[in-house]
Amino acid sequence: MDFSKYCSPFSNASRPWPALPIPKNKAFLWWQSWLNENSKSCQFEELREIFPQLWITPKQGASNSEKYKRLVLRGQSPSLNDREDSLKLNDQNGVCVSLVEHPCGNYPVIDINDESDFRNILRCLAYRCEQISIQKSVHAQAISGLIHWGLIKNIDRRERANLIILHNAPYSSLSETIIPGNPTYHEWLGLSRQWRLEHELTHLATKFLINEMRINLFDELIADCLGMLNAINIFSADIFLKGLGIKSNGQLNENARAKTYIEELDDKHKSIVLKHIINRANELEQLILFNRVEIEKISLLKFLIKQQLDQPLVP
Repeated sequence: MDFSKYCSPFSNASRPWPALPIPKNKAFLWWQSWLNENSKSCQFEELREIFPQLWITPKQGASNSEKYKRLVLRGQSPSLNDREDSLKLNDQNGVCVSLVEHPCGNYPVIDINDESDFRNILRCLAYRCEQISIQKSVHAQAISGLIHWGLIKNIDRRERANLIILHNAPYSSLSETIIPGNPTYHEWLGLSRQWRLEHELTHLATKFLINEMRINLFDELIADCLGMLNAINIFSADIFLKGLGIKSNGQLNENARAKTYIEELDDKHKSIVLKHIINRANELEQLILFNRVEIEKISLLKFLIKQQLDQPLVP
């Protein structure tokens, strides 16, 4: 990727925003009805009826297979062989669907207990059933434009799903020992879910408000800032950088989450980008600490999307 493009501001940062909160759309109302009908059943089995991707065990080339075309693209009912040769979970009862409301949109959330199940469900829904590698530090993802046969059949053939998938684990594999307030491990899991959910909602909000959701360290700063404030009521540059696996000298840990966001840059520009994100994180911590920016999430989001990675934050 071109370095200047990577560091560029959001191209639609100045476009007018709609009135917030936005009203619930037909898709969200459909999900409410679906949950009322399936709240006591095995939700994974019911999810397969609307997301036929979940009948397919992830493997290389799955998205080009006849099975994928039949079930996912054409919405045909699975055969007995399809059902027998389907994705198997370690904890089928550890998949739970809920709904979350946000000023910029209302979404279904799929919580998954087992780590292997989380990665396979993520491969099915976000990566078209392909057997891709997912970093150990990844425990959540927001997905837009997903084929959803419940919406297609009941609302419109052009309707697509937007949702969030969460794994029940410490945020970015961080230890509870570095979190203010000395939470127990169990408490940290709850705080991690709050952080993780707000993080993904922030990505979806930028997609809705300015039609941009980038794989970029500055986008991670924005989402982690709002997520951390929601969970632990502070923004710590040190915790943010530890979560990304970035050391104070700009070097990366072996399994750093940050690698995902800079892999398309050459080594020289990776080093520069890492120095920029360290500076921006420390500036943001100071702005919040000394009340130089509003921390109400929509006001803070509006401020942050007008900033850029390679320039000091201007309140």
